[in-house]
Amino acid sequence: MASSSTFRALCSLLLLLLSFHRGNADEVEVLVLQESGAPSSTSHARLATPFPQLLSFSLCYRIRLQRFREESTLVSYALSDDQDNEFRIDHRDTGYLVALQGHWAITALRTPLRQWMHFCFSYNFDQSAWVIYMDGEMQARSNFSSPTTPLLANGAFVIGQEQDSFGGGFQRDQSFCGEVTHLNIWSRVLDAKKIARLAKCSEEYHGDAVLRWSSASWETSGETSWKTLLQEDLCLPSVRTFSIFPKRLSLRPATHLCRVVGGDVMVPANEEENRWLYNTTKDIAFDCSGGVSSAYLWLGATDEGVEGQWASISSGRPLEWQGPWRGAGPNGGNEENCLVMLTGKFPGRWSDIACLDTYSFCVPCEFSRPATIFLKGPAVCSSSPFNHQYYLGDEREGVPSLVGFFHSDIFMKNETWIMQSLKDPTVTAWWTPAKDGLYPFGTRQWTLGSDVCNLRSGARVNLTLSVCGEGEFTCADGICIDLDKRCDLRVDCLDQSDEMACSLVDIPVGYRTFIPPPPPVPGEPLRITFDVNVIAFPNIATQDLTFTATLLPTLRWQDTRLNFLNLKADRTLNLLSREASASIWTPRVFFSNAQGNLFTNLGEGSRVECVREGPPTPGAPSLPEEVNVFKGYENSLEMSQLYTATYSCDFLLAMFPFDSQECSLNFTLVSAASTYMVLEPGLSLYSGPTFLIEYQIGTTTISSSNEGEFSVIQVKVRFYRRYTFYLLTLYIPTVLLILIAYATFFFNPDDFNSRVVVAVTSLLVLTSLLTQTSNALPKTSYFKLIDIWLFVSIVIIFLVILLQTLVNFSVQKTRSNTADSFIGRLMNRITGPRVLASKNTRVINIAGPPRSSSSIVWGDEVSKTSTRTIRGGQEEGKKIRDTADLKDQGPDGVNMALMVKSRIVVPLIYLVFNLCYWGVAFRCVEGKGVI
Repeated sequence: MASSSTFRALCSLLLLLLSFHRGNADEVEVLVLQESGAPSSTSHARLATPFPQLLSFSLCYRIRLQRFREESTLVSYALSDDQDNEFRIDHRDTGYLVALQGHWAITALRTPLRQWMHFCFSYNFDQSAWVIYMDGEMQARSNFSSPTTPLLANGAFVIGQEQDSFGGGFQRDQSFCGEVTHLNIWSRVLDAKKIARLAKCSEEYHGDAVLRWSSASWETSGETSWKTLLQEDLCLPSVRTFSIFPKRLSLRPATHLCRVVGGDVMVPANEEENRWLYNTTKDIAFDCSGGVSSAYLWLGATDEGVEGQWASISSGRPLEWQGPWRGAGPNGGNEENCLVMLTGKFPGRWSDIACLDTYSFCVPCEFSRPATIFLKGPAVCSSSPFNHQYYLGDEREGVPSLVGFFHSDIFMKNETWIMQSLKDPTVTAWWTPAKDGLYPFGTRQWTLGSDVCNLRSGARVNLTLSVCGEGEFTCADGICIDLDKRCDLRVDCLDQSDEMACSLVDIPVGYRTFIPPPPPVPGEPLRITFDVNVIAFPNIATQDLTFTATLLPTLRWQDTRLNFLNLKADRTLNLLSREASASIWTPRVFFSNAQGNLFTNLGEGSRVECVREGPPTPGAPSLPEEVNVFKGYENSLEMSQLYTATYSCDFLLAMFPFDSQECSLNFTLVSAASTYMVLEPGLSLYSGPTFLIEYQIGTTTISSSNEGEFSVIQVKVRFYRRYTFYLLTLYIPTVLLILIAYATFFFNPDDFNSRVVVAVTSLLVLTSLLTQTSNALPKTSYFKLIDIWLFVSIVIIFLVILLQTLVNFSVQKTRSNTADSFIGRLMNRITGPRVLASKNTRVINIAGPPRSSSSIVWGDEVSKTSTRTIRGGQEEGKKIRDTADLKDQGPDGVNMALMVKSRIVVPLIYLVFNLCYWGVAFRCVEGKGVI
């Protein structure tokens, strides 16, 4: 009995010492699961201490997640095989999830890898409310849709696996890979301030917890282990990390390498970092220096800008701390502007050195945040055994390895880079560098060691490893540029890879160019928008009833079968190549009323562009390079080409030259009947000069119709004739000719020849104008307004000639009759020397002395001055007028009454005609602004 009591006392003392050790404020016990990274269904720790009953509670812990699993269950609590999901916490790649009795608290909170993080989950039983904290800050809160029951005691509480049965039923894809510590449970809801203090280790990390990490007992199984860490490493972790690349490189390739992996050439920020860097690399110092000098590591600083002022190569910021220099400090002057770390006689000291490509050393890279390296290419499909994301891990064969986020690694083995699945180590791929010192970053050709993603074993595929994330493009050398700079006709990659293989359209397998795309809306026809820009009218031939148009029709449609890649806001950069244009379906439109057999085509000068309308989505990792994908149902294709076509037009010339013509350009979609696809009118505009030689271009309109079974677009263009030319060359000369003809009424009355010649000449000139104008116009069965003008003008001048003839003809007839009767009477009754007046314009007084020629008068004065008294015979003393029957005649017998009346009637007729004519003419052009 005594020995038994002594044994129990020793055990109690041992537990007390162990408890004291775990409770040491400077050291913390950490549980490590799946340190190798291989997923396992056996690695877990089960709580041996009884689990308490809980209503409201708070569970807090620290973890350092090394890899994700498909579910990554940290803890699970089960009461029986049927109640296996009483409580569960998952740290998945997609977010942070907590399950309580079938109720889920789902968030998008993503746990960072390789960083110590503090989490708390609090649950208020009375309100069914939950809150999630990360590093002391609230990240999410909500309520369960229905209340829960108390969390009963004495169940199976497991770290590292999800229970599908009581205390078992583990699966490797639900396991946890990482480190856990400070897991404590309180039977109450902790306030936010206390949780913040716990996260910063400013308060005792367990306090009044009902389940304490320091005193709990655990049963471990599988790949699990315990290790001790300093509490400051957990509570004050440094996000800044470092990696050493032990291959010798000159400064520019070394800087490029650090940039490729997402970092910069390291410069120690304090004495501790400087000591760590030297102690970490001193074993490789001989190889890094080449055995010829004490310099062996590049440091990322230079004083090239200002001598003696050392600044970071990457940021240009001055160094806040400078390490121990060899001797009194840098002594190379302006010739030595680069920085290295020394070994040998000067361990861990700094020295300046010339920035020459002949110097080669190893390079340490520093990272302000953990860098994620992405694997992209055909071997990274959704079911691929190779991970899409990696980070720089521990060295293997002296070279940093790449650790996958889930279950694959990339590492150096026998001078060959190996990519291996941890789920199935036989699934591999490899790449052998052409020379020593090359890393697999950038685009490399890998050989598959097994069937992967429908690729056969032995296939050689291009895979890309880079830190370029969403919205970035990886140059062939691994440098990242903005994805919008891809294929923008400007070289941004040093190797020019950003302007190579600029494909804009992703054509799926089985695509057929002769099959139209399905409509975006099922049951409706495919709608093709038709825009047209009429650029010029090189020729408008009124006589031929034709016009020639230079136009740019544009067809826009959506092809839901296609995806577009890397579209730019500047649509001119989205031009498809001739090969790509020929590989997709394009609509075919017939210029139905144009002369000749003219169709839209993909000939010389044609353009097929992608129109960026919808938002992009990142391309899948299985694509050979980074792309922004634009869906075909959200973005359009646009086809355009410049054409010059001659059209017929039925010119209506009744109002010529004050006419306006409306001509149409008809386009018929002949790719399919209107029940399958239709042309929709878009924009129509005229971008050429408004004023042409003969016409002013008016409005253009566009409308749709159906011509038989096909869809038709009709573009109407209105032409307004510019009549100023005709006013100057036709109307004004015509008026002048009429005025000249009319002026003959005021010529010398006895000069009949001059009057007639002028009038007839005017008529002949006017007739020639009529002939010339008629020849320049098409022959019509109806009168044109200009025909009426010329015809009436001719009639007016003809009327002038007729009146002039009548004036002269009527006086000749009257004179003949009057002279015969007068002479007969005079010869029978009068004797003596009686002489009849000659045919000249004078009247002689027979009875008295002759009058002077100055006494001769015209018109009615003749009867007054030519009166004489004839004596003798039976009529002696009777007054006889020589021109008794010619009182309305001029000196030579002109019919002045008719001439006077003509002077009034002719302009009156012409005035009435002009009022009517110009009233009609100006009504045609009223409000048109045509000149």
